[in-house]
Amino acid sequence: MKLPIKLLIVAAAISFSACKSGDKKDKDAKTEYGEASNEDANQIVEYNNVLVSFTDKNNEYLKRVDENLEKISKGLQNPSNQFAFIGIISPFYTPSFNHSRIKPENPPAVLSSSDQKFFKDNVNGLNETLTKIKDTYKSLNDYLKAEDWKDDKGVKGKGFIDSIYTMTKAYYKYDENVLAKLEVIGDDAERIILKTHPLKDYIFAMKDDRKAVGDFNRMMLGSKNYKTDEPKIKAAYTALETQYKQHTEMDMPSTSKFPGKEAAFKRFNDSFNDYLVESRKVMRDAGASGKLSVDNAEDLIRKYDFMRTTYNNFVD
Repeated sequence: MKLPIKLLIVAAAISFSACKSGDKKDKDAKTEYGEASNEDANQIVEYNNVLVSFTDKNNEYLKRVDENLEKISKGLQNPSNQFAFIGIISPFYTPSFNHSRIKPENPPAVLSSSDQKFFKDNVNGLNETLTKIKDTYKSLNDYLKAEDWKDDKGVKGKGFIDSIYTMTKAYYKYDENVLAKLEVIGDDAERIILKTHPLKDYIFAMKDDRKAVGDFNRMMLGSKNYKTDEPKIKAAYTALETQYKQHTEMDMPSTSKFPGKEAAFKRFNDSFNDYLVESRKVMRDAGASGKLSVDNAEDLIRKYDFMRTTYNNFVD
């Protein structure tokens, strides 16, 4: 049994700021924040970055928990084997640290009262669920150390594992809610900040690419019957290739005005191409088997995450 795959939305940390006041609402704005001042927009972006750092740290911990649970599950099938639980190191949780005065559980006042409540409720849900996961994992760890599986043939241990999987599903639902809201709000705030940015055309091209790839990932991993969904998946893939071609044909950033940005933009485009290459392989495998394997899904997520890294390298 696997943990639910964390992929639906990956928000990006934004590393630039602006000092001019905002002007009229951007025609592409999706929320009321398209009319925000630059000062308010910067606070929204800062909150975006704080939440992304917070969820990233939690996801690192949950990934290590997942890896251990797979090993423990196998060990409980034959716990008397002397190597059943060898190499299992309890994951250590390092709290997220940042210098911002804004905290995940305290959204800035520039957000509407309903959005503030939304983030408070969901962040509290994240914290409470993560605490339960850590407590249950500790109980599982104590169970293994005491070799209590000798008394119940692993029944209680398997119960701990099932509980952690259930709680992790709940955690990722909160996580999905938070990052989905950030994607929309953060995009509007970012557009305000970028209105006078000399590299805005490249940044928005990369943002559009990442959004398109994220949508494609959701389509692939959300497919219940690949054979049925294959025509629309292939059409979406063709659209990705077209978008990739358009953006790779853009004139590169000036190396004299923006040192390093040409290479950074190329690295991003290369990461997009890597995703397309991986997608073709995954689509071929899914077409043959009728479904997406866990390994293939994780490969898509990995390639998508690398696009996030190369994007952040450009805007840093």
